[in-house]
Amino acid sequence: MNIRRFVVLSFVGASLLAGCSSSSADNALPQPVVGASVAPAAGPPKCAGQQTTQQYASVSETLLTTGGKLCIPAFGGLGGSVKYPPANPSTSISLISSTTNYNHKLPSLHSGTPLFYLQLSVASSTSFGNDVKAGGGLTGKPIVPGSTYTAYAQAKVDGFPINFKPCYAVATQGKFGGVLGGVGSLLKGQSVPSGASGVIEIYPGKSTSDKC
Repeated sequence: MNIRRFVVLSFVGASLLAGCSSSSADNALPQPVVGASVAPAAGPPKCAGQQTTQQYASVSETLLTTGGKLCIPAFGGLGGSVKYPPANPSTSISLISSTTNYNHKLPSLHSGTPLFYLQLSVASSTSFGNDVKAGGGLTGKPIVPGSTYTAYAQAKVDGFPINFKPCYAVATQGKFGGVLGGVGSLLKGQSVPSGASGVIEIYPGKSTSDKC
């Protein structure tokens, strides 16, 4: 599974509606609750600067002009990383990981219960280069090697939701458990004309014929 594809889906909504601007309320991600941190389940390591609460984990990072690795906040035994190509100009990105619809505001993009939610918010416009090596992925013991999972994604622009075509993949074995991996290449040459936000949801099982 190409987690790189899941990440870029959140950017595509802004690209499709380049003439529209998102409201700050739509793009805002919740702030961590100070003093409510808990130890994450055994699994991938926490991101540097990660804030963890009983309901979610969050981190703010910077997309670099040299490219780099984006850390997925570790929560519920799941985490990992995403390699990305050079971003010009450099901009900040916020990510929130959760295993539940903790604020009752996340969309239900498919029937059943998602295994994992990943919210993303890019602060401003940027363009990605073409130089990136594949690597990383969403990983952890809740992901069973050999099992199939389907990813759904939605962006919201000026209050209007945009759903994207889902894709499926089979998990492989990794150090911390199953891996939904292969990252970065779908960001090659992509442009984000304005600040964008979105959510990616991972569901157990195969519910589409399109492979990631």
